[in-house]
Amino acid sequence: MFQSENNKNNKMSSILGPEIEIKGDVKAKGSLLIYGKVLGNITSSGTVSTANGSYIKGNIESNEANLSGHIEGDVEVKKKLILGNKSHLSGNLRASILTIEEGAKFDGMCNMAKVDSIGSTSKAEKK
Repeated sequence: MFQSENNKNNKMSSILGPEIEIKGDVKAKGSLLIYGKVLGNITSSGTVSTANGSYIKGNIESNEANLSGHIEGDVEVKKKLILGNKSHLSGNLRASILTIEEGAKFDGMCNMAKVDSIGSTSKAEKK
């Protein structure tokens, strides 16, 4: 499902249903909601949301993320990352703002440096 010019109130640009399994990298110019399985890296200029029961084996890079389900890989977001109460993240994370709900599982290292763009930290953080 894609966002149309007539429906700008719908913030979700693309949805991967529970029957979908992707083997390969996913790149989205908008926000992405994942119910299924992705075996590859995910890059999004918007928000990546994963539903309870979803499975990601790969890295996630996005502007924001709201994660539930199981993620095996590193997560890097420019702004806010929410690990939902049903989430299980096995990997490192980097975000400016982090919320970990009670019940979430997290195995990895956390860095809360300001991220100017995906893959780089601010000049103040590099010193």
